[in-house]
Amino acid sequence: MLTRLAGFIYPHRRAVLYVTVIGAVIAGVFGSSVANHLSPYGATDPATQSVQATNRFQNATNREIDPGVVALVTVGNVHTATAQARVNQITDQLRHGPDVATAVSYYQTHDPAMVSRAGSQTYVVAYFRPKSDTQLKNDAQQIENGFAGQHEVKLGGELVAAAQVNTQVSHDLERAELLAFPLVFLLSLLFFRSLVAALLPPLLGGLAIVATFFALRIITGFVDLSVFALNLTTGLGLGLAIDYSLFMVSRYREESVKSGFGAEALKRTLQTSGRTIVFSSLTVAAAIASLTIFPQRFLYSMGIAGALVALIAATLAIVVLPAILAVLGPRINALSPRWLARAADRDARPANAGAWYRLSQTVMRRPALI
Repeated sequence: MLTRLAGFIYPHRRAVLYVTVIGAVIAGVFGSSVANHLSPYGATDPATQSVQATNRFQNATNREIDPGVVALVTVGNVHTATAQARVNQITDQLRHGPDVATAVSYYQTHDPAMVSRAGSQTYVVAYFRPKSDTQLKNDAQQIENGFAGQHEVKLGGELVAAAQVNTQVSHDLERAELLAFPLVFLLSLLFFRSLVAALLPPLLGGLAIVATFFALRIITGFVDLSVFALNLTTGLGLGLAIDYSLFMVSRYREESVKSGFGAEALKRTLQTSGRTIVFSSLTVAAAIASLTIFPQRFLYSMGIAGALVALIAATLAIVVLPAILAVLGPRINALSPRWLARAADRDARPANAGAWYRLSQTVMRRPALI
């Protein structure tokens, strides 16, 4: 199969890259909003008695059992008509929010627990209709935006916290990517001794992440997923991209010394390193996919995301990366500083000398002792 794949990729290498670019643009556009469709919840088992009791309550009352949004209002003195009018205004604003079932304040319940000891603050609670976690999170975000600029009102509650968790996760992922991609490039430069070759691992990792986000975005239309799947996608996508790129580029360099930068080198690379990547990705995907047997959303979400990114990274490594190598040819070693170029020449020779070769021979000669 891999031999036939190599026979297809080499004459169609530019077409493969054109399709990849178009696919990456489409995946980037539609997959960029995946975080908005993920939920920060998912640690409970739907089969437990507590969850079933909560569901029965919600079905009977058509509202959530806990308040989703809590508005803390500073009014000066809650016992004044001005304060009551302002709190009633805030209560009405919450009550007319998306998917809000009801909103109550101290002036409806007369519960002293809803007023601070000094009498200067009170809070309003909003209960939501039973909806998906993702929908309720987006509702809370819309309500929070509606209170922007009202400095005497501070919003909290379960749904507001959920929206903020999603925002924080997205922000943390951006920071992690800004740090990880340059680091991956520098490590690749030290290993490959070529600026061109060093660009391949972060490129492959970026494509794997974008494609997996796109796949997750499609899946969210059918299954609720946890936002923590994004963290696993980024970390595992970069890790596998580095691993698979090392296999492919190093082998391609070795084969190019024997047969030149052509179809034969590409075929041998896929027959050897490509085979390793296929079995490696299947092993990783199967191991992580075992998490899907758990009912907790955050666990099965990571199982889905992990299996997807492993298979996607492998597909890119045996289809897109060979096409790039075929187009680059000898330019894979281009833009090498002189001191790195000498090391690159050594790396391109058959692995029958050097420290690593001697170490492997020592281990093979004395396996029992080792």
